[in-house]
Amino acid sequence: MRHGSRKRASPDPLAPVNAVTWLVVRDALSQVLEFTELAPLADLRAVLSAARDARITDGWAAEEIGPRCAFFFASRDGGRVLVGIERREPWWDARGI
Repeated sequence: MRHGSRKRASPDPLAPVNAVTWLVVRDALSQVLEFTELAPLADLRAVLSAARDARITDGWAAEEIGPRCAFFFASRDGGRVLVGIERREPWWDARGI
């Protein structure tokens, strides 16, 4: 009797997809602060890493991006934001920007 279980590899949340995605910054209440539309098949890992580097350059303390995560947290002056890749359009009225 075989009881072996096969481990399935976790899907990569930053694998390129043939659809529009968004780089989104949200506050502690999950409200959208800013967003950038990304082209289909964009290198999502490179985009997220560049966003993290930019936050650090601007004086933010940014957490590492986990191997199976599509987001990171950054904090500065008592504020904290979540920066992540989202596969659907952010819930936001862009006309207010």
